[in-house]
Amino acid sequence: MIRRTFKVGDTITINRTTSAGTGYYYALARLSGGIALVGESIEAKEKHKFGGATVQSFVFQFLQPGTAEIQFVYYRDVKEILYEDVFSYVVLDAEETNAICGGWSEYEPLTEDDKKVFDACMTLEGVNYTPLLVAKQVVSGYNYRFFCATETVTLKPKRGFAKVNIYAPLEGKPILEGIVSY
Repeated sequence: MIRRTFKVGDTITINRTTSAGTGYYYALARLSGGIALVGESIEAKEKHKFGGATVQSFVFQFLQPGTAEIQFVYYRDVKEILYEDVFSYVVLDAEETNAICGGWSEYEPLTEDDKKVFDACMTLEGVNYTPLLVAKQVVSGYNYRFFCATETVTLKPKRGFAKVNIYAPLEGKPILEGIVSY
């Protein structure tokens, strides 16, 4: 999953890999909105292998709220230019990211509080659920969507994925609302 929402001050690194012997490189073709290129480097993918793959790293920082766009080109000379799709990002103030009432956050790694909510509801037997990521929605409390790896507790375990929906009211215990297997 590609993250598309960031806070002011966040940085991202975008890597592009090319074969050093071809003469092709990546360059920044478009940079708009509240974002700045703060670093760029080219390194060999394998340090002691000449003519092998190289990795170009572009480091960006989000500077102001709004929409930011990035686009790269892959080129060797002016006759051979390939434009990539434009990457669009939403940039929020730190205060905004904590209070988007009614909207779902993007899936992110779990915090200790998220794990406590999950563990309070998941007392089911027969399948082990391992939460990998969580998305949250601010309502009168919180709605949680946990993306989980699953494994049956059988002689020949079956593995898969599931979305676990939990509602945590402002007062009281979290409630398991549903599980969707993939």
